[in-house]
Amino acid sequence: MFIGGVRQIEDLAEGETATPEPDMGYELRTANGDRFERGTVEHLVRRGDTIIAKTTAGEEFSVVGRNSHVLVPLSF
Repeated sequence: MFIGGVRQIEDLAEGETATPEPDMGYELRTANGDRFERGTVEHLVRRGDTIIAKTTAGEEFSVVGRNSHVLVPLSF
């Protein structure tokens, strides 16, 4: 599955991942837009009722719920 196909938590099964579409990438920024996180998104993974974005810098951020991060699409 590709990241663009994930609209709600139930779109991914527990532990399932979604990767960027070909010729696309994603960055993460804080919900209030203050800053961008290091690296680009390697993949999303569902863990329970949360979807986590793992970055190429090895960090993980929630992209759903309170204090979540926002996926920002990039085209290459």
